[in-house]
Amino acid sequence: MDKKSLANIKKLLIQKKAELLNKTHFTKSSIDSKTNEEVGDEIDTAVQNVERELIFELAANDNITLQEIKDAIGKIEKNVYGFCECCAKPINKERLEAIPWGRYCIKCQEEAEKPKKYQG
Repeated sequence: MDKKSLANIKKLLIQKKAELLNKTHFTKSSIDSKTNEEVGDEIDTAVQNVERELIFELAANDNITLQEIKDAIGKIEKNVYGFCECCAKPINKERLEAIPWGRYCIKCQEEAEKPKKYQG
C-alpha cells in the first residue's frame, strides 16, 4: 500500500478512535445516571436492568473496536499494516478501506466465522 493511502487510513483510524473515546465517555455517564435512578415497581426495575445491560454490551463492543483501532495504528507505525494475522497474506485494499482496523483477509475471516461442527 502506498504512503498516501496509509496516511489516509491512519487519519480515518484516528478519527474513529476519537469518536469511540467520546462515545465511551458518554456511555459511562449514561451508566452512572442509570445507576443513580430511583427504582419504581418491578416492571420499572426490569426495564432499567435491560437498559443497563444493553449499555454495558454496547460499551464492551466499542472497547473491542477501540483496541483493534489502536493495534492498527501501531501496525502502520511499524510498517506491518495490511497483512492478515492468520495467513500473513496482504489484505485487500477495499476491505481495509471499509474496515481499516481489519485483522484478517476475507478468506480467513469467513473461515473464522463458520460454525464449528461438533466432533462428538
